[in-house]
Amino acid sequence: MRKITFLLALALLLTIAGTAGAATTADELLSSVDEKDGMLTRGEFAKMLVTAAGMKGDEPSVQILTEGGILKGYPDGELHLEQGINRLEAVSLAARSLGLTDAIVPPPGVSAPLDKNHWGYNLYAWFTRQGLVTDNPNELLTEEQGAAFLQKVFTTDPEVVSILEASQAKTSIQNQSVQTVMSGSMKMIPRAGVETEGLPTSVINLEMVQEMTLPDKLHQTANMMVQAAGEEPTEIATEMYMVDGEVYQKMPDAEEGIAKWYRFPKDLLPDMEQVFKKAEQQSSVIPPELEQFLHYQLLGTTELNGETVYEVAFYGRVDDFNKFMQAALGQFGDSQQLTQSMSNAASVLKSMSYWGIEYLGTDDFLPRSADYTALVTYQEQFNGQPMPLEALQTYMKVEEYNYDADITIELPEEAVNAPVLPISQNSLETVE
Repeated sequence: MRKITFLLALALLLTIAGTAGAATTADELLSSVDEKDGMLTRGEFAKMLVTAAGMKGDEPSVQILTEGGILKGYPDGELHLEQGINRLEAVSLAARSLGLTDAIVPPPGVSAPLDKNHWGYNLYAWFTRQGLVTDNPNELLTEEQGAAFLQKVFTTDPEVVSILEASQAKTSIQNQSVQTVMSGSMKMIPRAGVETEGLPTSVINLEMVQEMTLPDKLHQTANMMVQAAGEEPTEIATEMYMVDGEVYQKMPDAEEGIAKWYRFPKDLLPDMEQVFKKAEQQSSVIPPELEQFLHYQLLGTTELNGETVYEVAFYGRVDDFNKFMQAALGQFGDSQQLTQSMSNAASVLKSMSYWGIEYLGTDDFLPRSADYTALVTYQEQFNGQPMPLEALQTYMKVEEYNYDADITIELPEEAVNAPVLPISQNSLETVE
């Protein structure tokens, strides 16, 4: 799991630049409606949703949605496809298609125009937070309203593109020092019926400070507080360096009960200086290969610590990790080595849904703060064994960005000759 965590974090770091573009226009979505009579039925919306979300399959749209747990029907067991669809039902179907579950915790500080005990409250609150819905949840939709809603959900606001381009132009990774201060929590959801001894089932709170002197040095410290039901809290501290193309991490040793330094095998990692240089040389912040995975919306401007900032929402879902990683890493040139490592790591994952808000200065377009929520689900088996973890829900808030900070990153003496973690290129298993 240590390798999985590091590699997936690296993939997100490389791809957060974003995407844009309308894969399907509202007019194209309307073409799936056989008879335009002003009322959008549940069956017609299902066709639109499958097209807008780019879902694959030879089965009818309704079957794709029901088998995917997206279209669930009414308490009487019927789907009522000829019945008109209201805004709440449309939001719930779109939200599930993007990986949200009905039971997800609603975003803090946001309320939906529904009773908090309503089945659709959590999903509607998330779409409200991301700027995707504002009107009466019980209003029946017309064909035009349904098509416009889906086009907005599954494309990126063009105004965001210009802001991201300005941010890219202002941000040079050469000789830049950045410090970020973060806090958050993780909730591990165990799989029912599988032995989960040693797996924390309570919330893990964490604090993290990350320093970077780009393009090739990074230092990160993290403190986690783990408390299982009925037990005293346990504090776990880790530290990581990326220096001269190698990664070193200090982590607790389960057998000796002390923290020890380890070094990641060098052949698992690319030349990060070259990766960052290629990233800076990109002519666009909108890699076309990533359009289906990431979406952005501009929520407007707001006040943050006495400063006016842009409020940019982003969200998306990844199911085909191999395709995602090939698209994400391929934009940085020859990345076969990292792509193979990432592909191996992702074999344990089923899906990932991510939702967040980033605040960018209106004067210099640099990030000021951000919050992220990610829901990762895991395959039922890994290496022929039942996977004890069903899902991991993570919330992170970047509280501070300190630019051009006075940072010197030097590898500690005790880490220089650290033993190499016994991880092979073709296996995720750590040999004990």
